[in-house]
Amino acid sequence: MAVRRGRVALVDLDTGEALPAPRPRTPHSLDGSYTLAAYTDDAPLYSLALSGAEWAAIDWVRSHGGAGAAVKVVPAVVAADILATETTAKTALARLVKLNILLKTSPRSSTYQLNPRRFWEGSGDAQVQACRRLDPPAITPDAKALTAAKKTAEKAAAKTPGPRRVQNGEGR
Repeated sequence: MAVRRGRVALVDLDTGEALPAPRPRTPHSLDGSYTLAAYTDDAPLYSLALSGAEWAAIDWVRSHGGAGAAVKVVPAVVAADILATETTAKTALARLVKLNILLKTSPRSSTYQLNPRRFWEGSGDAQVQACRRLDPPAITPDAKALTAAKKTAEKAAAKTPGPRRVQNGEGR
């Protein structure tokens, strides 16, 4: 076991030798004069009743660079990659745009970017610039999400037992 006075060392438990010190921390671009909040007042994604195709489309856009920049999205290509029909892919993409999860970067082109308030890959400075440029709207539930939430609340209320009645001195 390695003993060093005044220092903490990492020790390999199999060999007992001291491991080299970790590299010094690299400063992050957010270590400056501002801090971005990691939380928003947007609706959480789990509450939006997203389908499997919608989750797959989010992942497809993210894996093709759509979390840090605009990417060209062709529904036929997305459909082939996520193992869905083209109609399913178009429907999924349309709902993601309606929910403001996916932002169309130009009205006439088929380039999209994930909402930088929710999804981001890159430096903090670039995220701030993307938020200013895109002015991303809040992610808000649509009718499908509200209906799913209502059904979940009704199921929970049905499972909750009501108050117990006390008869003939029971329960005292």
